[in-house]
Amino acid sequence: MRERLKAVGLADLVAGTTIAALLVSLAATTTGRSRELSKRMVCSMNLKSIGASAKIYAVAHNGKWMTPAFKRAEIDVNGIDYLNDTEYVHASQYYPGGVGYDRRYESTSEVAAYPYAGSVSVPTTRAFWMLVRSGDAHVKQYICPSSTDKVDGTEEIDLYYDFEGYENISYGYQVPFGPRLVQPHEGADPGRVNAADKGPFYARLDHVSWEVEGRPLEVESTPGAWRRFNSPNHGTMRDGEGQNCLYADGAVRFHRKPVVGVDHDNIYTLMLDDWDGERGRIYGEIPQLYPVPPYPGQDAFGVGPGNYSSTDSLIYP
Repeated sequence: MRERLKAVGLADLVAGTTIAALLVSLAATTTGRSRELSKRMVCSMNLKSIGASAKIYAVAHNGKWMTPAFKRAEIDVNGIDYLNDTEYVHASQYYPGGVGYDRRYESTSEVAAYPYAGSVSVPTTRAFWMLVRSGDAHVKQYICPSSTDKVDGTEEIDLYYDFEGYENISYGYQVPFGPRLVQPHEGADPGRVNAADKGPFYARLDHVSWEVEGRPLEVESTPGAWRRFNSPNHGTMRDGEGQNCLYADGAVRFHRKPVVGVDHDNIYTLMLDDWDGERGRIYGEIPQLYPVPPYPGQDAFGVGPGNYSSTDSLIYP
């Protein structure tokens, strides 16, 4: 009888220890989840603040959000190079278009007296730095706390025109290097995304398949099926939980899929002219150097910006 009681007591002790361990594990998981949700809220507030500063900027600049100077004559010729060179797997500031490229030099517009003047390699992140230079935003606001990015350590801010590198900026911007119609501005469709957590395509994707388990992705596909095409900020590269999105009207929302632009734009790809049902917007085309660095809606309905270009979201990086 005594041996049985000992066995029962030992079993209770083991069971109690197991339950305690389970509760500790559950508490840690819950705490971790709460921490991520808190970080996501801070990320949302960062974008909200950036959007408010962008709208204030627009008041003083004819309704236009931040747009670095560039050579406009190149828009439909060779394009404006704002992309990381896709021949290289890792982002680098030493390749034209990459974040931080020629950051000591101001980008310039074309001048009638000098037809060959004007910048043609202009990272999109220079638009965000314009608010840093003006004092309307701080470099800390451009870091999503859920990401592995680090605050830009630049001290003499007014000597530079871009962030140090890709790891010092957590957000992407509506590509502004096209006609005014497609640039971020106050007259844009309120449902268009003008900024968001940075996307998954700055570092090269060796292979892109829009299928999961042999089935093509659709707007209605589960968030789990879309994870590899979400921002890496809230998760990891190729396994993101979703992204905070700043809309043209200033609202910020978290979405678990990237197909949240007008008419289900994939905000990280370029709208295609080959529609195949809705897939011209859903899949789109990954920003690339060939044939030219694209602006939102480029040639989607024929040569030039087309009728619906102003509704195409193209967030980069």
